Amino acid sequence: MPDINIKTKANPPTGGLEAQQIEWEAPEYEFRKKSPDWFWALGIIIAALIFSAIIFKNILFAILAIVGGFSLALYGARKPKIVSFSISPRGIKINDKIYYYDDLKSFWINYDPPHKKELLIESKKTFVPHIAIMLGEADPVAVREYLLKFLKEERIEESLITTIAKLLGF
Repeated sequence: MPDINIKTKANPPTGGLEAQQIEWEAPEYEFRKKSPDWFWALGIIIAALIFSAIIFKNILFAILAIVGGFSLALYGARKPKIVSFSISPRGIKINDKIYYYDDLKSFWINYDPPHKKELLIESKKTFVPHIAIMLGEADPVAVREYLLKFLKEERIEESLITTIAKLLGF
């Protein structure tokens, strides 16, 4: 069972209390088991792409289809790792990577029990515009109240890529 900790740290110089830190562990993403039919469909699509690449005499595309299909099959069968998350006055930490509040725009908690329980973060960075964090056993109300001190709450819709990935079973 994932661990959840809410800590209050003493601040030695002033003797006062520093803001709480919320920690939990959860899978890095929601795993959906793929049926053998899913892998057969992937194989048929990749075979059709390779066949069309051969007809058009485009060997590079055929190689790309093989590598892409193999990568999708491996990723589809991969189980998620358990990741540690923490929210502190400095920022949001995912394993050893910290996202400082200055680099983040807003957050939204997508909570629809028992199907969805995730924290969506909108970043100011161009190449990482959205960060999805599984809440696991963490209390979404406590996470929301804590984050309201540092970020604005704003509805964040799933991106087109995320919607397509979910339709494909990822």
